[in-house]
Amino acid sequence: MKKLLIYGLLLVVFFVNMGAGCGNDTTETPDPDNFTSLLGKWEAIRARYEITKQDGSEISSGPELKSKGVIIIWEFFKDGRMVATMDGQRREVRWELKVTRLSGKDIDVGQLKIIGKEEKELAQSLGQSGDLTYDIELKDNIMYLKVDATSQGPYKKNILVYTYARL
Repeated sequence: MKKLLIYGLLLVVFFVNMGAGCGNDTTETPDPDNFTSLLGKWEAIRARYEITKQDGSEISSGPELKSKGVIIIWEFFKDGRMVATMDGQRREVRWELKVTRLSGKDIDVGQLKIIGKEEKELAQSLGQSGDLTYDIELKDNIMYLKVDATSQGPYKKNILVYTYARL
């Protein structure tokens, strides 16, 4: 039953990210920091929950997306647009990047905001204020996006980690 809850939340997060921004005027959104390593196409390869149970034990669980036939592509543009594609459906949102520590061209510490009406609603359900914000790490053309999903389940701590590979 817990796995069903975890996978259900995972699918909700994916579909909300896919459907956001439709019909919204995004011209007032600020452009992202001038950081070109994020630009281009990225494919989701896995989603994983890093869970700490109430008794302190830890588990890591979640699907391998690409190997299961789930194809999710995010394409980041320099003007702050992001196009997400899944199952032939294409959606556009805005993004904003704040990098606080670099290692060469890699991001050691940063925050990626996905900006849209549905993202804002998801962020609020996760206990965030404002737009949906992920902690971002980018190393060797692999992007890791982390968001605290503890409010969505019975766990002491629940961090959702998406892994994307550059195409």
